[in-house]
Amino acid sequence: MKPYVFGIGVMLMLSSSMTGMIWIASIGLRRLSKRLGPGSAAAAGALALSILIAALAWSAPAREAA
Repeated sequence: MKPYVFGIGVMLMLSSSMTGMIWIASIGLRRLSKRLGPGSAAAAGALALSILIAALAWSAPAREAA
């Protein structure tokens, strides 16, 4: 597989997961308070996506030197 095709696929998966995380965060924030707006949901989604990326990067095996 071409590296740029793989990269585009990864970016699409991350953007769709970010959308879902923002949606879930906005539902949760609406239940807590009416004042918390979409900015807070976007920040919570970005934080959750960062944690997801860090967990995936940490779990990937290290490359061996050729």
